[in-house]
Amino acid sequence: MRDAIEVVNTSEYPKFLSAFLPAFGAVLDAVPAQTEDNVEHKVRKSVLEMLNKLPHNEHLRPHDKTVLAMATKALRAENEENALVCLRVIFDLHRNFRPSLEFEVEPFLEFVRSVYENVEETVTRVFGEPAAAETAKEKKKGEKDAEAPAAVATLSARSFKVQTECPLIVMLLFQLYARLIPANITTLLPLMVKMISLKGPSFQDVPAHLRGAYGDLKGAQVKTVSFVTYLLRGYAESVQPHRDAVSVSIVELLRSCPDNVSTRKELLVATRHVLSAPDFRRGFYAHLDALLDEQTLVGDGAACRDALRPLAYSFLAELVHHMRLELSMAQIQRAVYLFSRNVQDGTLPLSIQMTCVRLMHHLVESIFRRRNDPAQ
Repeated sequence: MRDAIEVVNTSEYPKFLSAFLPAFGAVLDAVPAQTEDNVEHKVRKSVLEMLNKLPHNEHLRPHDKTVLAMATKALRAENEENALVCLRVIFDLHRNFRPSLEFEVEPFLEFVRSVYENVEETVTRVFGEPAAAETAKEKKKGEKDAEAPAAVATLSARSFKVQTECPLIVMLLFQLYARLIPANITTLLPLMVKMISLKGPSFQDVPAHLRGAYGDLKGAQVKTVSFVTYLLRGYAESVQPHRDAVSVSIVELLRSCPDNVSTRKELLVATRHVLSAPDFRRGFYAHLDALLDEQTLVGDGAACRDALRPLAYSFLAELVHHMRLELSMAQIQRAVYLFSRNVQDGTLPLSIQMTCVRLMHHLVESIFRRRNDPAQ
């Protein structure tokens, strides 16, 4: 069937749906989800992949609720590999068949809440307690690392990759069905803020076989930060109580994110969105000393430095500009050194160098105001 799935692109598509959707549902009911790469897992994966390949046209519309129910039910029980296919099915159905699916959203949101409620336990289960991390760090050099858990062995509710996809789908649902926001923001937002505040082990303490999982965790946290900043556009009053917690979490993520260009770039973009909200930018004021460290802003990797310095310094210049009348002389000194160095750096775009010059011009006022301050 999977090899002949191209039949969905022919005039036989309506007959195919009527005949095979009940069969697909029966297979998913009869064959339990697996945590091993066996025949049963491959059967379920084939069925879910066929559901994912169905064209989203008017022929599928009468069956949209049926397909959505199958994907949502499978999502709860599946392993990571198949769960990611379920998420694609759910996303595409809502995107193509709104608003008829508005009242079918709650089961998925319940799943998302359960994922966030258990994320702290998931982090502990994957990386161990802090004491265990120290033990792993002191491991004998000659001892070989264990294998990382395979995607098929990770349940959907315990998967960092599934957590990475959830905020994007919830954002789509909030955009399509605005009535869902007030009821769900009060339950989801505290769970998301708690999730992005999880530190986990430091990257240096993570065994080599778990570094992929560590990158997935940080990617999931960054996606969640992006969702929280999306809520600032229309629901800032709901985010306001979490302002300081969000700012602390973002700075901590800048410190702990691996040198992955796309992840760090998304985090910087989300941080600029927070900075554009006047009531929220003050949350970063207490962390300026950390943000004046280039390693915190862009990481250690050469690729991150080359790709992210313009965006990072644009953000930093904006923050320093807003803080210019509250800076200490030590902070002014660091800012002048940093931005004057950038003016001499020919690898930076001219627009960023001009931003640095303008910022230093504005800092003259800050220095002048402190000329008679004995404490400075």
